[in-house]
Amino acid sequence: MQSREKVQQAIMKRLETHSGLDLKSLDVTTTSVSFDKNMAYATVAFHPKDSKSVNSGMVMKYTLENRDGEWTVVNVGDLHGNGFHNGIPGTLPPGHPQTDTLPPGHPALGDQAGSEGRSQ
Repeated sequence: MQSREKVQQAIMKRLETHSGLDLKSLDVTTTSVSFDKNMAYATVAFHPKDSKSVNSGMVMKYTLENRDGEWTVVNVGDLHGNGFHNGIPGTLPPGHPQTDTLPPGHPALGDQAGSEGRSQ
């Protein structure tokens, strides 16, 4: 379970199913991964395939949890430690997928139960 490849597969699966990004036009590279018990912490770089500019992309940090033998993205943040939770509009960099990372019953969800208040 503790391999860069399995973590990257989980991140790509998440991007394919939740992002709406044209992944064929992007290079998505997991640049580092660390593990702590059932958690994985990955740094992921996004760059347009045709861009030669070093500053043309963005870097995001992903936190994943091993749930029943599969890595699941539970948090996404930028390099400055700003987390993006619950798909709140306007909090993500342009072109980044929305996230629905808060678990059911999390205090930030208020009175909403389960996934009813979370965006997909």
